[in-house]
Amino acid sequence: MKLDCKQISISDDDLGCQVTFSEKIDLGEKTENMSVKEIIDSIGRYLLLQRTYSEIDYGKDNYYFETQDEILSGELKAFEIVMSRQTFELQFDSETIEISINPTDKEYSDLMHVIPIIIDKRGRLTING
Repeated sequence: MKLDCKQISISDDDLGCQVTFSEKIDLGEKTENMSVKEIIDSIGRYLLLQRTYSEIDYGKDNYYFETQDEILSGELKAFEIVMSRQTFELQFDSETIEISINPTDKEYSDLMHVIPIIIDKRGRLTING
């Protein structure tokens, strides 16, 4: 799967970390008067990477990825991420999700901080350039 990212959303809080690469820009409150089909169509293709922290001490964290295609979603394990300022790739099994990105300096800095937290040494991370 290939997509051209128009929006990068990054969060890092007490509940976990999340990064979403979206093909379309979030419409925010404009979706209030839209039908379900219009909302789904407005989302477009995306890749979400997520690590949620256990609510109990010594519990297991949840590592997850998701795309608009249910087949390309699930537990984040046995994978490789290859990242540069222009591309972000998630490789697992025989699949590759290739995303062209154009992050701001802050977004790139935030990605460099959050991606290692999300993967937590469970996969391989290669940063080019």
